[in-house]
Amino acid sequence: MRQSRSGITLAMMLSAMLWAALAAAPARAESDAAAEIDRTLADCTVSQLVGPRDIPLPLDFSDDLLDHPDLAAFVVRRRGLAPYRVEMIGPDRSAADDGDGTRGVIELVRRERGRRLYYGVGEHHSRVWPVIRADAVIDMTLKEVASADGPAATRTSFLVCVRLKNPFLSGVVKLLRPFVRKTVIGKFTKAFFVADRVGRLARADPRGMQDDIDAFPALTPLEREDFRARLAGLERRGGPRR
Repeated sequence: MRQSRSGITLAMMLSAMLWAALAAAPARAESDAAAEIDRTLADCTVSQLVGPRDIPLPLDFSDDLLDHPDLAAFVVRRRGLAPYRVEMIGPDRSAADDGDGTRGVIELVRRERGRRLYYGVGEHHSRVWPVIRADAVIDMTLKEVASADGPAATRTSFLVCVRLKNPFLSGVVKLLRPFVRKTVIGKFTKAFFVADRVGRLARADPRGMQDDIDAFPALTPLEREDFRARLAGLERRGGPRR
């Protein structure tokens, strides 16, 4: 019962925070995404706080990586770290495939310095369970923090609310709650932790990351130069940090 009450409390916190953000959102977010967000929060199957976690990059650099999830996926795939694939299907929408049975679309609904609000829809295929279809609301906070032994870092955390669309799974959610937390929430946050991983690679090996940037075809010349300047800045600030 304790876990159930905490889940409800966190969902209520999430609802209040999200609607505070949406109150100032543009008309497009209100008309298109707000109804889906409201539906997800009203029927939230499980909610969880993920983090905090520090990325060893300044906030502006972390924001750039989050704005280019296709680049982050390209880097981990090029280096043989994960089979993750992301394709941008709009300025703020991306289609993702984690190479492990999960596909979905994530939309950035609201963006401001230090905060991002996402809505995602996806499905997971496995040999054990029926197809899991779900949507999620992800409220992400980012804060630049001082580092004792190097450049500034970005501290990230997520409030995640997931709504299962499968009647069978929703009906036995109390029995499956540990599975839902580990698998479903993990799947929806994987895209963000890919950016986290690439941030660590960039800090540890700026020159190697430069090769990745040069090999990625989907950047404009201005974006490519911006990343080069940020990587050069990392080299000037000191040696590798892991």
